[in-house]
Amino acid sequence: MTVTADSTMIKVAGELDLWTADAAGARLHAAIGAGCGRARLDLGQLRFIDAHGLAVLLQAAAFACARGRQLEVVNVTAQVRKIMTVTGAGVALGIA
Repeated sequence: MTVTADSTMIKVAGELDLWTADAAGARLHAAIGAGCGRARLDLGQLRFIDAHGLAVLLQAAAFACARGRQLEVVNVTAQVRKIMTVTGAGVALGIA
């Protein structure tokens, strides 16, 4: 995670699934809560995501919005983008 005066960059790598969702969600909420301005979520190194992982990302977006922050999802891999597109989560996260 990188925090500057006006933004936060959060990188997610590996797998975001049933086994990692709780810990990842807690870290995302802490990072979003600690920063200010725009929160950028870099998924360039995320290899796999399931429904639990999608829920974490959607909850993080709602958490950011409730705090007046924007969550911008960037560097989405083709595999993760496909899952987000099929489920509709991509639209909710701003990556159509």
